[in-house]
Amino acid sequence: MLADLIQPEQVYVGLWSHAGGAPVHIHFVVQPVTRTLMDSIDDYGPHLQVAMFDAGATPPKGEVERFAERARAALGT
Repeated sequence: MLADLIQPEQVYVGLWSHAGGAPVHIHFVVQPVTRTLMDSIDDYGPHLQVAMFDAGATPPKGEVERFAERARAALGT
């Protein structure tokens, strides 16, 4: 579904655990990755995610809300 909604080159799926490497709290990440994003960061894979976290890169709130609306419609919820 994510590929249909955004048409990324790749979709990264990862499980992040923090607090000294122990699964105290867990982040399950599903991240669409476009060529534009890879080119803007000048990297890919885990290095892309680290660079984004280091830069504090987040999508604009309105963009996230519009995506959520499209995803809900696609899921029929």
